[in-house]
Amino acid sequence: MRRETKASMQTAANRPGILHWLPGVFLLLVLVLGVVLTMLYPTTFPPFGFRRTDIMNGYWAARYQKSYEDGLVLREPALAIWTAIRYVLFAEGEEGVLIGEDGWLYTTEEFQEMDRTGRAMAAALEYIRDVRDILGARGIMLVVALVPTKAGIYPEHLGRYELPSFVHGRYEFARQGILSLGIGAPDLMTPLLEAKGRLEVFLKTDTHWTAYGAQIAAEALAGLVRPKLNASGSLRASYTIEHRGQREWRGDLLNFIPLGPLQAALGLQPDTIEEVVTISAGESTLGLFDELQIPVALVGTSYSACEAWNFDGALKAALEADVLNVAREGQGPFVPMKEYLESPALDDPRPGVVIWEIPERYLGIDPPFGTGAVSGGSD
Repeated sequence: MRRETKASMQTAANRPGILHWLPGVFLLLVLVLGVVLTMLYPTTFPPFGFRRTDIMNGYWAARYQKSYEDGLVLREPALAIWTAIRYVLFAEGEEGVLIGEDGWLYTTEEFQEMDRTGRAMAAALEYIRDVRDILGARGIMLVVALVPTKAGIYPEHLGRYELPSFVHGRYEFARQGILSLGIGAPDLMTPLLEAKGRLEVFLKTDTHWTAYGAQIAAEALAGLVRPKLNASGSLRASYTIEHRGQREWRGDLLNFIPLGPLQAALGLQPDTIEEVVTISAGESTLGLFDELQIPVALVGTSYSACEAWNFDGALKAALEADVLNVAREGQGPFVPMKEYLESPALDDPRPGVVIWEIPERYLGIDPPFGTGAVSGGSD
């Protein structure tokens, strides 16, 4: 369940009395306008001579619905106007977003309180331990890339909001829990905090990191993974990162502020991202009958799956090794790992290292699904 911060509740209490009437007045006007439009569109009424069976069999209802959807042309503008009122007067969007300063947006998921019983974190760590054991039985090392929250990296842009006290220290608490399992989990927060003074490491209007932020994380992970690859004699390769200009990027958090054509007028601008790609610096030496070798597999969320961040490419360059990316968008960190463990890709090609990217906000809130039901293919 999402919770309002103390600042948002205090703001609501200080609103002028007349503002409390605005939503009701606006909705009343929309209702009246809807009635007028309905009267003006004859297709919304049964035509003269309609048959009773048209109502009984649902024909007229379906026709009414289609006519309503096609005919109510002011729906989107009305939504944009109402959103603009909330945005300008109250600095609010739809549930799911917090509006900070200077165009910075944050997901409310980062402000969810951890389960105070500790059961959710315990279940998550148990799941991670099971994954460690399955991979370890195959001689595969597990490394967790614990991604800190955007609010934790950029609390200075929260504006009227404050980072809740229960969020402070959550990243290190979760990381220490993973380390206690004997699993490598390099600190990604410190290098990201240091790097943000040079370039943005998270996007203003998006939940995710920038390609630069992903590169900083990859370099931090390389310090732990590269010695493992060297010791095992894994196939190495050279990669270079190319910058190919900039383009506009509409962040996912803008979906919670549907301003339509009013967005630009109200100064809520999309991000500009740097397009980067990673290319091989040499020709492949793999022969026709040689066994395919990909030393590293990357499992995780949209932080890893989205091409715009080039996280897998940054890992290739930092590790000087090929990376199989099996991350997925919109599934959280646990579903992609479960599917990877149950897929032929776990053993063909079998990696020496699996990097599991897990956003901090997924740990300790709710138990991962199917804890205790982790399975993998046979050796």
